[in-house]
Amino acid sequence: MQSTRTFFLADSLQPASSLAATSPVRGSHGTHTAGWNGAMPDRRSHQGLARRSFLAAVAAQGVAWAAPWSEFLGNGSLSQAEGDAIPSEWSDTRNVIWRSAVPGYGQSSPVVSSGKAFATGVEGPTKETLLVTAFDLQSGRAIWTHRSPSSQRIKDSDMVSKGAPTPAVGGQAVYAFFETGNLLAIDHDGNRIWERSLTEEFGQFGGRHGIGSSLRLCRAGVLALVAHDKPSYLVCVDREDGRTVWKRDRPEGVSWSTPTVVTHAGREIALVSAGDSVEAYDTEDGSPLWTLDGLQGAFIASPTPVRGGAIVGSSSKGHNVAIRFGSGASDVPTVAWRAEEASSYFSSPLAHRGKVYMVNKAGVAFCVREDTGEGVWHSRLSGQCWASSIGCGERIYFFGVDGLTEVVAAGDRFARVSENRLSVQGRLYGTAIVERGLLLRYGRDLVRVGSA
Repeated sequence: MQSTRTFFLADSLQPASSLAATSPVRGSHGTHTAGWNGAMPDRRSHQGLARRSFLAAVAAQGVAWAAPWSEFLGNGSLSQAEGDAIPSEWSDTRNVIWRSAVPGYGQSSPVVSSGKAFATGVEGPTKETLLVTAFDLQSGRAIWTHRSPSSQRIKDSDMVSKGAPTPAVGGQAVYAFFETGNLLAIDHDGNRIWERSLTEEFGQFGGRHGIGSSLRLCRAGVLALVAHDKPSYLVCVDREDGRTVWKRDRPEGVSWSTPTVVTHAGREIALVSAGDSVEAYDTEDGSPLWTLDGLQGAFIASPTPVRGGAIVGSSSKGHNVAIRFGSGASDVPTVAWRAEEASSYFSSPLAHRGKVYMVNKAGVAFCVREDTGEGVWHSRLSGQCWASSIGCGERIYFFGVDGLTEVVAAGDRFARVSENRLSVQGRLYGTAIVERGLLLRYGRDLVRVGSA
């Protein structure tokens, strides 16, 4: 594949309660039922153990801190300890450090490393050109844009993903993945290190809405989930040369969620939310560890890691769950709780200061207790949230796809702190935490808000 890069001397900067349920699980030793609510005494004991264990793990958590935002959802928890790290208010004339046009159109979130922000996009009526652009984090100046030809032509449409997978930065390379099947690595100067086409190697992507899963870094390399209505797989490629480290074929089925990498019982594990189940794989060799069945609608939001387990978001009520890992890496997890009313749609659950926040398809925000799943409050926002929420100190940030960011108090009641909107056209797709502020990604614009 041939690719090009463009350097910029200047750019177009502009001034500045728990449900009764049981869950069948499949592990390496067969199928059984895990759950904690039922008539049998052993199930009640199982319930109490799972809930007490999960509560103890939650209580042991320290306050999360903002790791470098180098992947989708940053450090995984989307929480940050510093209470004043992100401003609560911004407008066209206040707390906007810079705004820059992004070449092409993209639905991915930005990532940050070594003083640069990186954003992806697509260009052309059939997405024939794929773009990765680097921006100077301090000034917003576009430094370079790398262009690659698409390996699968897809008609541009609002119904199909447009540069949706978020890239990842590891070491001296930026890794990018597109719904066309192109997977590539670029150095920080915009030079291609390697590139391959998953569609040419393993078959074209199907599905009505395209591929949206983002890349995830792990010890063995870079993970890419291809889950569509054709033969699907999870693949790990080497960071240095792009070769396949391992590839695990999966059943056909659509999922736009991104794998979540956690460490448990001495092993690094990739959690994959796949619609009616959650799967776990050893990242070293791709070997399956367990599958938790009994879910519905868990194919958009990505699992949110918490100490000793994860929160699994679903678009279906009664299927948003907290899972508690077993003592061993291959032990099937238990369901600690199921939220009665809360559900997640595009945005992934946020775990912050003992609460879990979710936003459903109708734009209703929910707050539940992280230890029990008991509902605390719910309130209707201005609309849907496609970007995932962020917690910062005493505040929660909900990013409406229409561009309105609603800031509310973190706590036991819904209290709106502020509403923020910029005069930027198009949808708000993703965010990234940076020093004392945020990056906001719109289809054709990247904006840094923060205190000077």
